[in-house]
Amino acid sequence: MNVNLFQISGPSRSAAPGFQQLVSPLPGLWGDLSAMRRFFREQAIDDESCYGFLAPDFVGRTGLDAAAVAALVQAQPQAQAWTFCPVTLEACGQLNLLLQGERQLPGFAQTAQAFFHSLGLELDVAHFLPRWENNVFNGFVVARRAFWQTWFDLAERLYLATEEVGNPLRQALEAGSPAGEPAKALLADRLASLVLALDQQLQVWHCPAERMPAARPLASADIARLEQLRAAYAASGAAGDRQRFEVEVQRLQQSQSTTSTMPAPALPSAAPISFDSLRSALQAMGGFSAAPAATAVPAMPTAPLQADNAAAQAARGELVFGCMTHVPLPIKFPDYVLPIYLGESQHDGALNLRDLAPEWVPYHPIVAGMLGNFALRRLILRDYPKVKRVGVCLYRKFISRERISGVPAEDNWMMDVVSDKEFARQSLEEMMEPGDQEFLVGKTCGFNVGGQSAGYLSHYALAHHAEDLLRFAAAATELGVFDKSEAEQFFNEKIFFMGGVEMGVFPAEFWLRAVGQIEAVIWYCVQRYDTRREGYQTRAWAFCAERLGSYLLLRELRARYGDPGYMRFFGQLNLITRGDQVKYVPSH
Repeated sequence: MNVNLFQISGPSRSAAPGFQQLVSPLPGLWGDLSAMRRFFREQAIDDESCYGFLAPDFVGRTGLDAAAVAALVQAQPQAQAWTFCPVTLEACGQLNLLLQGERQLPGFAQTAQAFFHSLGLELDVAHFLPRWENNVFNGFVVARRAFWQTWFDLAERLYLATEEVGNPLRQALEAGSPAGEPAKALLADRLASLVLALDQQLQVWHCPAERMPAARPLASADIARLEQLRAAYAASGAAGDRQRFEVEVQRLQQSQSTTSTMPAPALPSAAPISFDSLRSALQAMGGFSAAPAATAVPAMPTAPLQADNAAAQAARGELVFGCMTHVPLPIKFPDYVLPIYLGESQHDGALNLRDLAPEWVPYHPIVAGMLGNFALRRLILRDYPKVKRVGVCLYRKFISRERISGVPAEDNWMMDVVSDKEFARQSLEEMMEPGDQEFLVGKTCGFNVGGQSAGYLSHYALAHHAEDLLRFAAAATELGVFDKSEAEQFFNEKIFFMGGVEMGVFPAEFWLRAVGQIEAVIWYCVQRYDTRREGYQTRAWAFCAERLGSYLLLRELRARYGDPGYMRFFGQLNLITRGDQVKYVPSH
């Protein structure tokens, strides 16, 4: 394994022996981010190497030179990231580094929270409690490509927010601290801690303090005490539990005051929220492997994914249209449609789930085609920042503005079959043309149980396993996807969009947010419940996701246009068939 160690400095200062020098072109404006961003935009990196962009004071604070760091990294080859925190209390004495930045710049935590909300991540900074070992700055991390790809995506999104004229975050991110560092630089320096927290699939090795000669460790009993107090606050959200944590931190800081150079962390008060819920939301966005990214220039040059050139160029406009498939496409789709490949259909040179959202690959059997939407979301956030609308279809289903064949599918009257005979009369491109309207969705339907109109839960209990939807709704409530008062409304909702947000055309802002929320809920569930079903029921979380997508779509349409005003956006759901086939056979 190649260990590439860089040290970022100004043009007048050389890197320490053994480190490669990176000169920061804009240190006062962006901190170290400008140098790191330039590196990733100009240099190709590979999966067999790891990279560290270490702080100027790294050697002095850890006692580790370049050779020692490389040796520690190479001794833990199974890891994907290696962290070096020289003062244990700096990490375990904070809730998170975003709150720590509040002391340097009042209002910073709120600005950081607004930035994450702009990405569709409902992160409550005041109650974000990652593992304390993850409270580490960019300059104290060495990592492989998987980590840095996510970091770069976040950094690009942050950079874009400051460059967009009219972006409401721009002014807040430019606000400077008394020391002269703007909020954007403070946030950029803390992105590593966010990646470590959000990517829970990442294998991380935290260097023990005793392996760093200049480190200032904390007694194990003190660490255990702080962990106990953090856990109590995470479980209760009670102000008293938080105060006990703060008092203990202050006591330990005072005991180290003769040697510590770090200021006390700021711990502002706030309303309670769940520890696990926030971490789950972060992981799904991490799914950024997450991640938002990008300006109009190319993303990190690391053997980039290649789609059909015509499709890629067509999709760079205001509409990005994705087609989810787990089989080779049965027909030629229009050039503006980007196929997202799942399962065994993935292949080199394609837009694959394994490349765009690799942590989801093992869950394909139980989440099914919904995973393609997670991959498409990350592709859009990375490569298409100017998108206005998102179109989605499946390899054999799509929504058209008008009825095409007028022949309903057997066993599913909501769909018309469109056979290859129709392709002789008009092209698929004409059939799929969405026009310029904001939404294009299929018609709604309802559920019937025992001859009576039924809500989501009643029907789900009849068709599937009720406990799955109950757990799914609990996770959605826990993560703030809908309010506690909406849970009953969700269960009793009688109007249903087949496919939810997985078919149709939607405003990009809504679709990206909704799919991010669904991803967060599913990740929460797959991490907590070992739900195993047989046969058709295997896709338990896919069935739940369809209902949540339908509910979120209904909620959005009603808020914008009223009920039944949104019906003007109804199109026709179509099933692509061959010959005279009219029967709908669900895929497995």
